[in-house]
Amino acid sequence: MLLAHPGRPLTAARLAEGIFDEDNPPTRPKSVVATHAYRLRRALRDHHAEHLLVTVNGGYRLDVPAESLDSVVFERLVAQAQESATDRARARDLLTRALSLHRGEPLAGLPGSHAVELRRHLAERRVAALEARLALDVDLGDNPSCLVELDQAVFAHPFRERFRALLMLEYHLADRPAEARAVYADARRDYHAEGLDCPELDALHARIRRADPTLATATRPAGRLVAPHERPAPDRGTDSSHVPVPEQLPTPLADFTGRQGAVAELTAALTRPDPGAVVISAVNGIGGAGKTSLAVHVAHLLRARFPDGRLHLDLRGTQADPLDPAEALGLLLAALGVADREIPACPGERAALYRTTVAGRRLLVLLDDAASTEQIAPLLPGAPTCAVLVTSRVWLTGLPGAHHLHLDAMEPAEALDLLTAATSRARTEAEPEAATAIVTACGLLPLAIRVAASRLSADPAQGLAGLACALTDERTRLAELTHHHLAVEPVLALSYARLNPEQARALRLLALPEAPVLALDPAAALLDRSQECTRALLETLVDLNLLNSPAADRYGLHDLLRVFARRRSTGEDTPQEVSAAYARLLAFCLATARNAEATAHHVEHDRRSLITTETAAPGRTFETVEEATAWLRDQTGLHQAVIRRACQDPALPLAQAADLTDKMGSILFGHDYVTTVGELAARVAAAAPARGERDAEALARSVRGSMLWHAGSYAAAGRELRRCLPLCEGAALRRLRANVLQLLGANARVLRDFEAAICPLEEAASLFHRLDDETAEGLALGELGYVQARCGHLSQARTAGERCAELTGGEVSISSSVGSYYLARILHLCGDLTRALERAEAALARFRSFGMPAFQAATGGLIARIHLTAGRPTDAVRAAEEALAPAHRVGGMLEGTVLRTLGQALAALGHRSRAGACLGQAREHFRRLDLDADAAETERLLGVLIECPSP
Repeated sequence: MLLAHPGRPLTAARLAEGIFDEDNPPTRPKSVVATHAYRLRRALRDHHAEHLLVTVNGGYRLDVPAESLDSVVFERLVAQAQESATDRARARDLLTRALSLHRGEPLAGLPGSHAVELRRHLAERRVAALEARLALDVDLGDNPSCLVELDQAVFAHPFRERFRALLMLEYHLADRPAEARAVYADARRDYHAEGLDCPELDALHARIRRADPTLATATRPAGRLVAPHERPAPDRGTDSSHVPVPEQLPTPLADFTGRQGAVAELTAALTRPDPGAVVISAVNGIGGAGKTSLAVHVAHLLRARFPDGRLHLDLRGTQADPLDPAEALGLLLAALGVADREIPACPGERAALYRTTVAGRRLLVLLDDAASTEQIAPLLPGAPTCAVLVTSRVWLTGLPGAHHLHLDAMEPAEALDLLTAATSRARTEAEPEAATAIVTACGLLPLAIRVAASRLSADPAQGLAGLACALTDERTRLAELTHHHLAVEPVLALSYARLNPEQARALRLLALPEAPVLALDPAAALLDRSQECTRALLETLVDLNLLNSPAADRYGLHDLLRVFARRRSTGEDTPQEVSAAYARLLAFCLATARNAEATAHHVEHDRRSLITTETAAPGRTFETVEEATAWLRDQTGLHQAVIRRACQDPALPLAQAADLTDKMGSILFGHDYVTTVGELAARVAAAAPARGERDAEALARSVRGSMLWHAGSYAAAGRELRRCLPLCEGAALRRLRANVLQLLGANARVLRDFEAAICPLEEAASLFHRLDDETAEGLALGELGYVQARCGHLSQARTAGERCAELTGGEVSISSSVGSYYLARILHLCGDLTRALERAEAALARFRSFGMPAFQAATGGLIARIHLTAGRPTDAVRAAEEALAPAHRVGGMLEGTVLRTLGQALAALGHRSRAGACLGQAREHFRRLDLDADAAETERLLGVLIECPSP
């Protein structure tokens, strides 16, 4: 619907009325329309075209150039064919081109009254064009496929009288009268059967019967011809000596560097042949991105293309007093040679005189620093011989048919080239790392790089490393990026000054977290606004190029703009306001992480909570395990920022930060996540004693112990967990104590002290049982059953394993999958290989869908060991090699275990060299982790391999 009304806003109600079936509308049509709009904007962003979809007063508008729509091009070609009726060959060519735009049924499969009506209209227009083209084929008589196409048209449209008439005429002109009569006879039969008359066919049949001589030379009309009214360009005569050729372009930068893609895109847009209307290219971007430099550079490149002049106006769009359009028209008319006394006072008359004056002239108009579409509209020429190049800090989406180019920060290589060009190659090549640090601190922004280069050029003795060091401090970075009249902060301040209080507050608060991108939900929490209000507010900042939106409902700031906004926050927001914003964000993150954990493990939050801490925010909810885990992975950077802030700000509840860290650790697996969560837990544990938050310290130490364990630092994990255990006193911390005991048991199991693992695991299972936490009890029993099996207590082990699967089973979740894996381990040791394999393979499929490499590696390695035990070394090799990739990502003990299994399987197949290599690598893994028992076992396997004779 939006494409059918380009540039026109449609309300959500009208869109809903048009796109949904009347018999089966959705429950909340406006909400569904909004969802579709966001998906459309996301799809457009993949093509850097998100600016085309504009939210307008509760509705939407699609700002696309008319010539980009095939339906518009089709109508234009048909109209041109009608205007060329006297040139039949050209008219036919135009209609052929128009018909080539149709590919299949328009809007095929789309529901809704609008699609039905538009589909009918487009189909009718195509058939009408086909009629006209086939009529020209018959008239010209040079298309050998004419009869075939006419026959197909009659078959497809049996009651379209015109097609039958053309087919009759073509047979008549081809001197095939019998077939012409047969067409007429078939038509009469078909039409009469439906109770219809065919007057055109009757008349044509009568003319053929009387051998009407005009038929052989008749020119079939292509339809109703309506020529558009065109006002002729003014007659300027042949003497152009009195017509001034304005040359107002600023001097281009001698060291203009980079932007090759942008230069090529603008050049192609401004010089496309036969544009049909004035060409408009609008360049937008953040202040300091180099929009003016780029526009001036391109304008000078195109001097020869526009020999009648190059106009330039600074529209002062970022100033407090933007140039009035009427005043701008006066300046343009004066530059074009119009005397002051001939310039009308009325703005409308000025615009008309301007369009008349430039008609027929090949002019390039550069409008720099535009404030809005309304400021530019009167300044647009009407002649297709002219082109307009506009720069602005905002998206000028209202410009009709404009080509838009968003100018972002430079590519790193381009930025280095610019620094080199503005200083010297010798200096940047002498200190390449410092040069890279400088352009990075400048945010790859051309203006900032030029300021830095000016400072270096002014002091040839200064090393690049000194400036790079000065720019590392965010608090003084903007002050350092100043040299004489060049400065970054005033440029950013101009954009900030145009914001209303709500926009300015949003920009300041969004700059606070150390996260490159914020999703809509946490942004709404930070701003304390509804999602709808937040989206509308942030989209206005995107339109102003003060925020970027790399994906739907994702928002970020340029690095220097973030620094600027934080400086403004220091002066305009109280410490209490900043802490309150972070508190809202922390509460949202924790509530959402709890929801994600509850979905991932399919348990209620209360059964997963290890300490008591309340949040007022409901948080985001999730439908599937995959959705929940993907969100936690995506938000890791934001969670890091919020937890670190909580450790620094006494106004923020540290218990919430500890709980958020625990939720991250319960879902995120893999070396990078384990390291991140462990570092965050250490920060919380260090900050807690000074605040007297014993529960937060206890939870943080348990999380850190768990992460150390997952990272393969088993001795350090044991120390941290034993340090944590005395903190877990009292009824409120029983669940946390049980969790720590379970981790201590798992740690003893890895160190192969199986007897020592039994006691803490039994106590953990007992505590979870008293807490009525079946899932946690089941997982503790799964660990207990494995160590019991390793101690030879197979009956007890199997009972514990079956109970584990029973308590954790049911809904698909991480916990139920881990329970299946635990049971498979026990069944393998008990000799029930068939059931062990079934359980392990089911668990592996789930871990893959959840994106959990650690459990993929562990379960894949277990499957390989089951095959090896069953005497299937080939299957064992295949399973181990599949497990090796996730094991390598995780590293540590898992990688060593999988390598050892692979080595054993290869040895069983007689591949001694590969087996030795795998076993050797496994041994080194175990040695690095101080896993002496595993290293010794692997060493023994190597010894057996060496002693066995080759087959």
